[in-house]
Amino acid sequence: MIKTKLSVAIAALGTIASSGVFAQESIPGPEVEEVVVTGSRIARDPLSTTGPITLVDSEAIQRSGVGTIDELLNQLPSMGTTGINANDNNGGAGLSFVDLRNLGAARTLVLVNGRRFVSSSSGVASAVDMNNIPVDMIDRIEVLTDGASAVYGSDAVAGVINVVMKDSFDGVRVNARAGATEAGGGENGEISITFGKEFDRGQFIGNITHSQRDEITYKDRDWAGLQSSMSPTGNIFTSYGKGKYGVDTDGTTLEDYSTYDIGQYMWLSGAMERTSFTGSGTFSITDSVELYGEGSYTTKTTNQQMAAQPMYGSNGLNITSDHLPAEIQSQLAEVWDEAEKKYQIDLAKYEAGLAEWKEQGSPEDLEPAKPEATHGETWQAGLTDVRMRPVAGGTRNSEQQTETYRILGGLRGDLANGWGWDTFVSYGKNEGENTVGNSINKTLMQEILDGTSGIAEENIQLLGGMSDEVIDYISYTDQEDNEYDMLNFGASLTGDIEAIQFQGGALGFATGVEYRKESGEFNPSTETQSGATFSNQQDATSGDFAVTEVFAEFNLPILSGAKYADELSVDAAIRYSDYDTFGGQATYKVGAVYAPTENLRFRSSLSTAFRAPGIYELYSGTAQSYETLIDPCDTSSDNQGKFCDMVGAGFTQAGNQIATNIGGNEDLQPEESTSFTAGIVWTPSFTEDLSITLDYFNVEIKDAITSTDLQQLLDDCYRSGIATACNEELVRRDGTGQIVHLEGSLQNIGEINTSGIDIDVVQNFHYDTGKLALRAQATHLLEYDEYNAQTEQTTDKVDYIGATGDAFTKWRGLASATWYADNWDFGADVQYIGDGHSPYLDMPSHTYLNLKGGWDVNDAMRLTAGIDNVTDREPSTTSGSDWNGTYDYQGRYAWAGVTYQF
Repeated sequence: MIKTKLSVAIAALGTIASSGVFAQESIPGPEVEEVVVTGSRIARDPLSTTGPITLVDSEAIQRSGVGTIDELLNQLPSMGTTGINANDNNGGAGLSFVDLRNLGAARTLVLVNGRRFVSSSSGVASAVDMNNIPVDMIDRIEVLTDGASAVYGSDAVAGVINVVMKDSFDGVRVNARAGATEAGGGENGEISITFGKEFDRGQFIGNITHSQRDEITYKDRDWAGLQSSMSPTGNIFTSYGKGKYGVDTDGTTLEDYSTYDIGQYMWLSGAMERTSFTGSGTFSITDSVELYGEGSYTTKTTNQQMAAQPMYGSNGLNITSDHLPAEIQSQLAEVWDEAEKKYQIDLAKYEAGLAEWKEQGSPEDLEPAKPEATHGETWQAGLTDVRMRPVAGGTRNSEQQTETYRILGGLRGDLANGWGWDTFVSYGKNEGENTVGNSINKTLMQEILDGTSGIAEENIQLLGGMSDEVIDYISYTDQEDNEYDMLNFGASLTGDIEAIQFQGGALGFATGVEYRKESGEFNPSTETQSGATFSNQQDATSGDFAVTEVFAEFNLPILSGAKYADELSVDAAIRYSDYDTFGGQATYKVGAVYAPTENLRFRSSLSTAFRAPGIYELYSGTAQSYETLIDPCDTSSDNQGKFCDMVGAGFTQAGNQIATNIGGNEDLQPEESTSFTAGIVWTPSFTEDLSITLDYFNVEIKDAITSTDLQQLLDDCYRSGIATACNEELVRRDGTGQIVHLEGSLQNIGEINTSGIDIDVVQNFHYDTGKLALRAQATHLLEYDEYNAQTEQTTDKVDYIGATGDAFTKWRGLASATWYADNWDFGADVQYIGDGHSPYLDMPSHTYLNLKGGWDVNDAMRLTAGIDNVTDREPSTTSGSDWNGTYDYQGRYAWAGVTYQF
């Protein structure tokens, strides 16, 4: 009976597949033993955890055919959708982040073997790039969806993702995998060599992995496309006539306006090439003292491509009426004259009507309306914008070259009284060099306009298509570099205090101390720092912080095997963190498990957590970003806002990106949060290998470090007319109506409240010919409210799906069915993302079907293959021209792999 219960326990904790990679038959699991599980340093029965934990084992990872961990984790219903992934071509920088509960990657702590991994994002943001962890070296991933700052310190607000690496292997194993999409693009492949040796007094294991992933372009997908108001020949916007005009290739003739297809130059998903070296080992110095070490090195090159740089008035293209060719000036003057004549006719009619109205005694509600002179006093005054895109100069090609390494060493052992001790020191560093080819220098462009560039006048052409001389003069390759260091060491002591006994056993205890110092710097190009670029202005960033922490944990096994109390235990943890930036912070956690019988178990926990501001948040200077946003006052939209009197008739947003001020704040204080979970685990006795878990979670974050939700801010101001959202310190327009300033700097202005229910049902059926494993997981989001103290508004995010990122759907699910035979297996996974609404459209649900199978050819070789998104489900557009990165961009995707062990 104990064996059966452990198989259910593993299922209840979340193991996706219980049999090993080379499983030949279905057998019950081993007997229950106490192990250290994420969320505590005290060894225990895995069933006795007070918080919900999901386990993903190495076999599930291999069966999935993924190349990076985030691809698999992001299918879990408990995972959020705010993390960056390969679908983030614009601004993603080739990074892969994960987050829990939609609370952001910075609020999810990522550990490797229970210890921190160096921040490895572009710049100095606080997040771990999951690309740096080779898939073939992973033994399992433990996902704790509970606040854990009392155990691990800062950042564990939403929970912890602990990647446990393989620590033992004897022989050599080669694994190769390749995949391709049916529609083209996104081809990828990986080869991995794992090797190791076990000795009498220790072992070592190493891995070398090389992988490559190609881009997916807009042209690769029939459903993708992107139009722009900026064309190679230029577009002219006025307050008279048709309001907007194109320019012919001769540069002197106005023509009908049309948008320009920039999707032909854009990528949907970026490309990546990665090589990693990973190793670890142990050596028993004595029978009670062991030396251990870990090391990893990853070099990665990622690429993205975007259309040529957009140039328009609001981002620094100062083309005035004097810069226009004489022919264009004459044509615009003619159009203005027609508008002026029409206005004068309307004005004469008005004046006649006004006189008649007065003669009739000025009857109420019958006064004629005076026409507005919206066309300006002159044709020059009515010229609102000139926009263009130097397509002939080539696309903007971004490349990031990063190196990340980490080394860790330690000693651990057992004392004579049975207590265990552990000491370690680790150092990690991430370095990156980023370039953006075909960037445009704003200062040099102004020299062209001012006539001080030295280029002969006959070689200067702007409208009709920029001349080669102009493009060569203003183009450059933008270069920046960054690095991040982390030094971490600690010592801990764990054991049972035999002097304090409960009916269920001795008091479990753990204590320790840790020290961590993190430093980082980000050095943008001279052009970027000075603002001489049409892209984002950014100051340099440099800073560091250090923290010293002490912690203690207790496990009280109050009852065990008693009547009406098969188990009653209580956990408690406390941690004190002393930062050199803001001072001290204490956190605690209390949890309990009560099992009236061996088949029914109740669990609950209450914890406080905090997140210290990172280096970027504290020390980054003023920066400019161009956020993908939709101006509610755009008259070309069918859903124009009702509070847009400040823009003229025919106003059109200049592109889909708006200049935004972002940056850090040295006065930031830590976020503080409270997490509560309560759940039930039922393993009914009337059937074998069935477990049903139900967990409620609630997270409240105060003093959240955030900036205003900019799209929500615009909607609150121009759709709802909320005065505080229209504050000029937050949003400001220029004389043409274009938004030229949005305030997005970081502040402690937020509160987040989220709650929901996690459901997990596992059923295994055993037959003479094999085993059928069934599983269904779901998360139901009950609440997700964000309060912003700047606007004094609370935003209900449930069912909200952002234009390009974020998806707070009410339901997310994952179901699987796998048949395990003697030497083969076949399964299907179904992923569900619920419906919702974007700011502009109602969004349907998305369901993906994935098939996968494996065959053990012999004891040494295994073949695997699969098809993802079998039904070729296309992502639904969120606005008509945007797609949310939560959805699948690949389409139908086939992959295959082979593993051979020597």
